[in-house]
Amino acid sequence: MLFDFDKVPFSKHQRFTTLSMMGEGTDRALYLRYVAGGDERPSLGKLSRVRFEDEAGHDLSPKYDLTPAALKVSLFNGAEQVGIAAFAIGEGETLHVKAENIAVIFALEGSRYDYAYKTAHGADCVVAAGENLRLTPFVHQGQMNVSGQWRRDHADNVELRFAGTMLDAGIMLHERLAPKAPTASFEDAQAQSVIAFEAWRTADKGEAALLANYLLWANCVPKRGYLTAPAIYMSKNHMINIWSWDNAFSALGVVENDPQLAFDQFAAIFDHQDESGLLPDFVHDKGASYSFTKPPVHGWAISLMLQRNPDIFTEPQLAYLREKLARQFNYWMEHTRADEHSLPSYAHGNDSGWDNASFFAEGGPVIGPDLPTFLAHTARTIAHLAKRAGDISQVAEFTQHEDQLISILLSQLWDGNTFQVRLVHNQAKPLPDQSLIQFMPLLLGDKLPTEITAKLLQRFDELGMVTAWGPATESPSSTFYEADGYWRGPIWAPTTLLIVEGLLAQNERKRAREIMQKYQHLCETSGMAENFDALSGAGLRDKAFAWTSAVYLRFAQLLANDFGEEI
Repeated sequence: MLFDFDKVPFSKHQRFTTLSMMGEGTDRALYLRYVAGGDERPSLGKLSRVRFEDEAGHDLSPKYDLTPAALKVSLFNGAEQVGIAAFAIGEGETLHVKAENIAVIFALEGSRYDYAYKTAHGADCVVAAGENLRLTPFVHQGQMNVSGQWRRDHADNVELRFAGTMLDAGIMLHERLAPKAPTASFEDAQAQSVIAFEAWRTADKGEAALLANYLLWANCVPKRGYLTAPAIYMSKNHMINIWSWDNAFSALGVVENDPQLAFDQFAAIFDHQDESGLLPDFVHDKGASYSFTKPPVHGWAISLMLQRNPDIFTEPQLAYLREKLARQFNYWMEHTRADEHSLPSYAHGNDSGWDNASFFAEGGPVIGPDLPTFLAHTARTIAHLAKRAGDISQVAEFTQHEDQLISILLSQLWDGNTFQVRLVHNQAKPLPDQSLIQFMPLLLGDKLPTEITAKLLQRFDELGMVTAWGPATESPSSTFYEADGYWRGPIWAPTTLLIVEGLLAQNERKRAREIMQKYQHLCETSGMAENFDALSGAGLRDKAFAWTSAVYLRFAQLLANDFGEEI
C-alpha cells in the first residue's frame, strides 16, 4: 500500500495545514501541524496532538485511510469498531472535521505563553504562542468545548474537544484576526478537493502515479512572506523548505500539467538571487539561507522543458529566466575559480547537492566534472534564449563560454580512464573515484569525444553502478559505500534522471530505458522516498518526497511517449 499515512502526510495544494504521524514507538501519534517557518525549528510546525475517545472517555485506536481529498479514520475499542472520523482541508487554512459517535480532541503541544480565551463576541480562540498561530474552532453540527488550566500568565493542558452523535466542525488556523467562519460543510470541502486534484493531476495510471501526483500537489505551499510564488516543498514531513536545485526537478515533474507552477518553482528561488548571482541554499516563508548554495542545474532543466514544448513559457518568463541564468553563470565563473584557465569549484558538499559524498571525504573546495557540465548547459540555454530574443552578441558570448568550459574540463579532469574530482588547493592528492558524479559529462552529448564516451560507459559497467533498482550514487564495491549513507550509495531521483538524460544524449537508449524501468519498479515497490537502499530497494529517510515523485512522472511520460514502440 503506497498511500500509507504512517509515511505520507495529509495536506492540500497551497496550504500549510497538515496532518501527519510524528514521534517514535509508543509516542507516535497523529498531529495537526502548520508547516511554515522552515525545517530548522525543532517543532516542525506541531500544533496539537489529536486523539479520539468514546462517549465514556476511553481512548480509541485509529486506523487511517489516506486519500488525496480526505483522511478517513476508523475508531476501535479493542476489536470492535465504535465510530468513524474524517478530516478535509477547505478554503484558506481551514481543517474540517467530521465524526460519528466519538469525540475528537486537539491537545495543544504547549509552549511558554499558550492560552485560550473568548473574544468580545463570545467566540473561542486558542493561541499557540510558540508557533505564532491562533486556532479558532467552529461547529456546524455537534458540540465543542475549549479547556485548560490557567497558570498565572499562560494556560496548561489546553484542549479543543469536538463531540456529537453527528459532528461537522473544524478549526481555522490564522496568525492575526480570524476570518469569517466557513459556511461550507465537510462534504463541501472534500468535494472541492476531489475536483481540484482531478483537474490538476496528470493522466498517468496506477497507484504510484496517483501518489506522485498527490505529493507534488499536496507538498505545495502558498505564496507568502519570502515565498514570492507558490513553492513545492520537498516534503511536509521534515523537509519543509524549497531548495535551489530540488526546485528544478519539481518543475520538471509538473510542467506538463501546470506550466505556471513549473515557472513558479524557478521564480521562488531566483527572486532571492544575490547581486553576485549566488542563489540561496533554500527559501521558506520566513527567510532564505545563503550558508550554502546548490549546483546550477536550472539551465539544463529549462532546456529539457523547451525541447518538449518550445512555447511552454511566455516571452516575459523566458526573458526573466535568461537574465537570472546569466547572473547565475557569472557567479560560478567569477567567484569560485582563481582565473579564466581554472574550473569553478564547490566550497562544501552541500553546494554540490551531494552533501556528504565520498569525493568530499577530505573537505573542500573541490573541482569536479559535474559543475562545468551544468554550466556548459547553462551557457547553451542562455545562447538558445538569446537567439530567440534576437540578441546575437549574447549568442556568440555564451556559445564561446560553453566551448571553453568543455575544453578546460577535458584537459584538466579527464585522466584517460574517467573524470576525476580534485581538491582546489592540493590537486595532486587522489580523491575517491567510485562515485556516480564522474559520469555527469555524458550530458554533454556530441560535445563529448566518442572515445571518452566509450571509456566512461565501460567504467560505468565495471564499477557496477546500476543495481537491480537503479544507479547507486557510490559503487557498491567502493569502500565508501554505505547502505543508508545518504550520498554514499543510495539511489536518488535527481542523479537517476541526470544519468538517464546523459545516456539519452549519447544515444544509449537501451541503457536509459532499462534504468527508467528499474526506477519505476523501485517507486512502485517502495513509494516516493527521499532515497533508496541501492541493493534492497528499501525506501530511506523521508518517505514522501517531491523530486522522487517528479522523476517518476517524467519517466512515465518518456516511457509512454518516446519509447512506446521499443517496449
